[in-house]
Amino acid sequence: VGRPAEGSTGAAVTDLAALLQNFRRSAFRLETLEHYIVPQEAEWFAAWRRTGRLPELTPENDSWLRMVLDHTRAGRVMQRVRVVSTPLTDYERFELALFPPSLEAGEDIRVISRSVFRSILRVTEDFWLFDSQTAVMLRYDSAGRFLSVAPGQSSICQRRCDEVLAQSIPLKEYLATL
Repeated sequence: VGRPAEGSTGAAVTDLAALLQNFRRSAFRLETLEHYIVPQEAEWFAAWRRTGRLPELTPENDSWLRMVLDHTRAGRVMQRVRVVSTPLTDYERFELALFPPSLEAGEDIRVISRSVFRSILRVTEDFWLFDSQTAVMLRYDSAGRFLSVAPGQSSICQRRCDEVLAQSIPLKEYLATL
C-alpha cells in the first residue's frame, strides 16, 4: 500500500523511490484498482483473511511509516485518495485496515466511491504527483500486479488530483460509515 517497489526492479522504480524520498512540498497518490498484488504484503493479506489481524506497524519497524513521519514532521504533505467499490472487495477492506498507522504518521488519506470517481474521471490510471510538477504513472496488469512506471503529464495529474480531493472524504469519516 504505497510502498514504492511494488514488484519490479530497475531504474524507473529506483527513480520513484528517489522521488518519494526527495520531494520538497507534496506527494499525492491515486489508487484506483480493486485489488493489488503486492509481494511484500502477501503474507499479511493471507493472515488477515484467516484471522482478521494485521501486524502492528510503527515508524520504528516499517520503513514506509518512518518516511511518512519524517516528511510530515518536516512540513511536507503526503496525500492519498483510495477509490473503493460498493461493496468493498476483500483487498480494499484489508488496505483500509492497514491505513490507520499511516494516518497516525501524518499521511492525509481520503476515500472516494468508484461510482463518484467514474462520474468525474472516465478513464485514469494510478499515479504519483510530486510537488505538483512531476507525475509518475503506475502500470498494472489486469490482476493488479505492478508492471512499470512511466512519466506522466503533471498538468493532467494535477487536475485529476484536484478533482478527486474535492469529491473524496477523509478516511476516518469513511470508516465511521462502515
